[in-house]
Amino acid sequence: MPTDPISVRWTLHALDKAQKLGFPRHDVESMLLERHRERRRNAGKAAWRIAAGRLVIAYEHPDDDDPLAARIVTVWRRR
Repeated sequence: MPTDPISVRWTLHALDKAQKLGFPRHDVESMLLERHRERRRNAGKAAWRIAAGRLVIAYEHPDDDDPLAARIVTVWRRR
């Protein structure tokens, strides 16, 4: 049975990108947790991708063997 994440972990790269792009950490985490079921397969290094407004998040779920955690790999601003 699939499990939705309830916590979010970050790579250092993702934290740095979010800060440089002006995306508050809380906003990014909330979007991931709220929109996880709308995710799409990602062609890059992370398995999943979600987008809302100008924010795009690439992430892994589950993070390692933890089905309750997602790990943000990177974020970017959609044009």
